[in-house]
Amino acid sequence: MSQLYDYTGVVEEVGKTFSVGQNGFTKREVIIGNDIDSTSKWPNPVKFTFKKDNCQLLDGVKKGSRARIRFAIDGRRWDDPKTGTAKYFTDLTGLKIEVLNADGSSTEPVPAPAEPDAPEDVPVDDMPF
Repeated sequence: MSQLYDYTGVVEEVGKTFSVGQNGFTKREVIIGNDIDSTSKWPNPVKFTFKKDNCQLLDGVKKGSRARIRFAIDGRRWDDPKTGTAKYFTDLTGLKIEVLNADGSSTEPVPAPAEPDAPEDVPVDDMPF
């Protein structure tokens, strides 16, 4: 299994889902720029690719949102049949995206804690409270 990484920044662009090849393989790209607290004077946009069913994870993501992406680095080799030269491709494959508040906390709702079960030997009607 490949190692997983996180990257936090501001969404600059969310692409449309498109098909690649004859088998209908789908991809969708998102560009994440420098984080809001970045002190860099040069922009650093990074492209992440979401594939197949993960394309739908970008549906609610809007330009200008602060987001954290969980991703893996994928690579592959392709041998050019005309020249016999090997070419290498690297891809940052998005696995999860989480839209954040300005302070870095998630905008996803936190699930409510589960209600504790009543003790099995005490009837519910006889509880002292």
